[in-house]
Amino acid sequence: MFKGILHRILIVIVFTMMALASAKAQSPYVILPGSTHKLTITDHVGNTYEWKVYKVSNWTDQKDALLADNDGLGGDDDFLFVGGEFEKSEVDIIFLNEGKYYAIVEEFNAGTTFCSSRRAIPVEVFGTEATIVFKDLTSDDCADLDPQFAAEMIAMFNSGTVLPESQYPITVNYRLDGDTADRTATVSFADKMLHVAGVIEDENIDTINTITIKSATNKYGGTLNVVTGKEIHTRTINKKPKISIINLN
Repeated sequence: MFKGILHRILIVIVFTMMALASAKAQSPYVILPGSTHKLTITDHVGNTYEWKVYKVSNWTDQKDALLADNDGLGGDDDFLFVGGEFEKSEVDIIFLNEGKYYAIVEEFNAGTTFCSSRRAIPVEVFGTEATIVFKDLTSDDCADLDPQFAAEMIAMFNSGTVLPESQYPITVNYRLDGDTADRTATVSFADKMLHVAGVIEDENIDTINTITIKSATNKYGGTLNVVTGKEIHTRTINKKPKISIINLN
């Protein structure tokens, strides 16, 4: 009996090492703390599933994952399965703290032979805060009765690394002068522009519009901090010169 138990433990360890080795060959998925992500694999009717998450000190040290103090289900300080569901082919998970993780799923067949397979992906949660600012704090234009314009945004980690395409689109809540409620805009990775409508333009007088970023989130709901001093864009609309009557002598 002891040999049977030991054999089963060795099989689990071997399959775990194989799963981690496969995951290590992939580039880590980079995400922000507090964002919600969906993990999915193909659902085979009748099979059962079990998801676990292991935190490691580095990508080459697999012992941390194998010898983790918990079984992958007790790390509520670092991650949380939404709704407590972790036994399906599709789960939602929130990573709460920075660090390097392996998300591992084990699939068991519908028989009684204890056949199973494992698959893992590496996930890196950036602890440095992500920020969003206006690239330029001022702009101007001539009055042309076109009440819209676009201002470029810069989103990056505090480390200086720009947010990758996987984090887009970014949802930005902003407010224009005179508004009583925030507006919402979507910023794409392709142009990184905040498109603003309803700018006041007057051909007869110079007008100044201020656009203030109130909040922003990435594709998965992770928060991008708004940097004080770089959250307001001032848009000046210059009046048209008044031309006097043309005199011909």
